[in-house]
Amino acid sequence: MLRSNNLKRYFPALLSILFSVSLLAQDRLTLKRAVDRALENNPDLAVDAPAQEAARLEFKAAKAGYLPRLTFEQSYLGGNNPVFVFGTLLTQRKFTEKNFELSALNSPDPVGNLQTRATVQQTIWDFGRTGSYRKQADLGIKMADLSHEDHRRRIMLDVFGGYHAVSLAQSALETAQLAVRSAEAIEIQANARVESGLAVEADLLRSRVYLSQARQQEIQARGQLETAKAHLNRLMGDPLNNLIGQTTPLEPREISVPSETGLLMEQKQRRPDFQNLLTELRAAEAAVGSRKNELLPVIAGYGTWEMDNPSLTKYGGNNWAAGITFSWDIYAGGGDTARRDAELQRLEQKRRQVAAMESAMALEIRSALIQYSAAEQQVIAAQAAEAQSEEGLRILKNRYDAGLATMTDLLSAETARSSARTRLAEALYRQRISYVQVEYAAGILSPTSEAMNLQ
Repeated sequence: MLRSNNLKRYFPALLSILFSVSLLAQDRLTLKRAVDRALENNPDLAVDAPAQEAARLEFKAAKAGYLPRLTFEQSYLGGNNPVFVFGTLLTQRKFTEKNFELSALNSPDPVGNLQTRATVQQTIWDFGRTGSYRKQADLGIKMADLSHEDHRRRIMLDVFGGYHAVSLAQSALETAQLAVRSAEAIEIQANARVESGLAVEADLLRSRVYLSQARQQEIQARGQLETAKAHLNRLMGDPLNNLIGQTTPLEPREISVPSETGLLMEQKQRRPDFQNLLTELRAAEAAVGSRKNELLPVIAGYGTWEMDNPSLTKYGGNNWAAGITFSWDIYAGGGDTARRDAELQRLEQKRRQVAAMESAMALEIRSALIQYSAAEQQVIAAQAAEAQSEEGLRILKNRYDAGLATMTDLLSAETARSSARTRLAEALYRQRISYVQVEYAAGILSPTSEAMNLQ
C-alpha cells in the first residue's frame, strides 16, 4: 500500500522529467542535421542547378550535329523584270507560246510568285568535327557536376565552422553569465564588509565597476551568439531568426588524424576541384582537336523540294533538286590557324595549372596538419591554465575573506578565470576547425567523414 502511494506521488513528477528530456532532445541541433539541411536547402547551392541543366542541354545540342537539318522557307516576290518573269513562268508551269513574242519577252506583264521551299541537309563526313563538339559537351557536363560537388564541399566546410561558432559563442555567453553571477556575489560580499568596517568604500566601488563591465560583456556575448545563429540559419536555408536549438558544447576530446602520406595518396582522386581541373584539361585537348578538324573539308548531302504558285489560291508548279557538296576552306586569312594556335596555348595553360595545383594541394595538407598540431597543443595548455585559474580564484576568495588579499587581487583572479575559460573554448574551436581543414584539404570531407563526429 505504501509503495502504491509513493508511485502515485512521484509518477507525475517522473512524467514531467521525461517530457522535459524529450523536449531537450528535440531542440538539440546535431552537426549531421545541420549539414543535411544545408546540403538540401542552402541558397548558394541552388545556383548550380541551372548550370548543370545548361551543360546537359549543350550536350544535346552537340549530338544534333549527327542528325539531318530540315529548313522551311516561304517568300513572295513580284515584278516585271524580263529574266524574273521568264523564269517565274517556267517554274510555275505557266509558260506558253505567246510568251515567246518579242514584245512579251522585252516588256512582259508583271507577275507574282509565292515560293514555298523545304530543304533537308545531312552531314555525311566532317572528319570528326561533330565528334569533337560532342566530346567537349560531355566534358562540360562532368565539369558542371564536379563544380557542384566542390561547392557542396565548401558549404559543408562553412557549416562546420558556423556550427562550432555557435557553440563557441554559447560558451562565451555562459562564461560571461558566470562572471556576472560571481561579480554580483563579490559586490554583496564587499558591501557587507564595508558595512561591518572590514573594508573601505573603494572596494565596494571597484566591485560595482567590475559588475558593470561583466554585464557589458554578457550583452556583447549575447549579440555575438545571435549573429552566429543567424549565419548558421542562412547556411541551412532557414529564416535568419529561426530557433536552431542547442548545439553540442565544445568539450575536450581525442581526435585521430590520418598520416600525411595517406592523405596525399587519396587527395588527387578525392578532391573534386582537382578532378574538375583535369576535366578542363581534357576539354582543352578536345578543343585543340576541334580546331584542327575545322581545317579539314566537309562532305554533305542535301535535297530541296520547291513550289512556285502565282498566289495562295492558284496552283503553279513544283520541282526538286538533290546533290552532294564538298567544301573546304583552303585559305581564310590565317584566322583558322590562329584560333588553333590559341587553343594550343590554352591547353598549355591548363597543363601548368594542373602542376601548380598539385604542389598547392600538398602544401594545403601540410599547413592543415601543422595548424591542427598547434591547436591540439593549445587545448592541453588551455586546460591546464583553466584549472589553475579556478584554483587561484578559490585561494584568493579565501584570503580575501580572511583579510589577507585586496579587492584588486580578487577581481584580477576573477578576470583571469574568465579569460582562461574563454581561451579554452577558443582552443577547442580551433582544434575542431583545423581538423575539418585537414579533411577538406585531403578531399575526404563528407556527411559521413570523421569530422561529423566532432560534437
